[in-house]
Amino acid sequence: MAEASTARLEADPYDPDDAAFARQPVWSLRNAGQLLLALLVATPSIYATALAYDGGPASCASGAGPLACWRLIAIEQPIVAIHLLFFVGVCLLLWAISLVQRSCWLIDLYWTLVPPLAFGFFAAHPAATSQPPRASLVLALVLIWSLRLTYNYLRRERMRFGAREDWRFAKKRREMKGFWWFSFFYAYLSQQVLLLGLVLPLWAIHHSEVPFGAFDLVCSGLMALGIAIAHLADTQLHAFMKANAERARRGEDKVMVLDTGLWRHARHPNYFGEQLFWWALAGLGVLAGHPWVVVGTLLNSVVMLVVTIMTEQRMVARGERASAYQAYRRRTSMWIPWFVRGDA
Repeated sequence: MAEASTARLEADPYDPDDAAFARQPVWSLRNAGQLLLALLVATPSIYATALAYDGGPASCASGAGPLACWRLIAIEQPIVAIHLLFFVGVCLLLWAISLVQRSCWLIDLYWTLVPPLAFGFFAAHPAATSQPPRASLVLALVLIWSLRLTYNYLRRERMRFGAREDWRFAKKRREMKGFWWFSFFYAYLSQQVLLLGLVLPLWAIHHSEVPFGAFDLVCSGLMALGIAIAHLADTQLHAFMKANAERARRGEDKVMVLDTGLWRHARHPNYFGEQLFWWALAGLGVLAGHPWVVVGTLLNSVVMLVVTIMTEQRMVARGERASAYQAYRRRTSMWIPWFVRGDA
């Protein structure tokens, strides 16, 4: 999945002067339409969840009908059911929308929304059980995580919905003639594996009789710390990019590398915060008696490592900041905030 670096200069994902923003003002019919689309696209999955647990007949016997069969799958195999929901309601639906709009932007927004929706799906199961206050605490933290990441997305995109897509998807779209079909696997099906792997601990805490204890508090505290680190890192990055945009407008040279605050001690502190959150949630799944749920978290960490490599390749390929970033890499930890090595 790692991509070769390229000397092509691309629009910075945080640059407020990106032309895509100018083409789609906040107060425009297009932006309002994209917002409405984002709000409505989850409706089929929410409705399907309501039908699954409405108490109707649950059977896959001959003549029972697809709705009764869906109820049976959801009740007896909730993990299989949520994969079916994601495949139809996210992979197929969002992919079809992307073919019309020629943009995969919606999957970025739904990355922030799927975990709380998955929590609701597992919590609504008739056999769901959790030792108080474990589920309530996790729900609060997942909602805070979702609000934080959604806020960061909206801040980065300056309240434009679908004005542009993730640079990795945009790059592949330019490079591949057949990206329209490849995008189904690259942008959507891969996200199903990652996201539904990450939320497995949410299933675990709703199928556990293990009493709530001190280690639950430790893991919950680490989840909160991960949210705080990621938010602070993203806020520092956003302020840095805005300051650089102001410098450019004044005709001044940009600062090539952010190496202050958390970014002085790690090259990707926002990624570290995210990983801390998910591993602490996985820890809660282990405490609930289902250690196998860490498989999804481990897979996500591997993919995040690949994404980190891709991001750094992109940075060193940009001629105006390559040498500064190389020096930054030599003296600064990659993920875990640590002491700064001697100036290189």
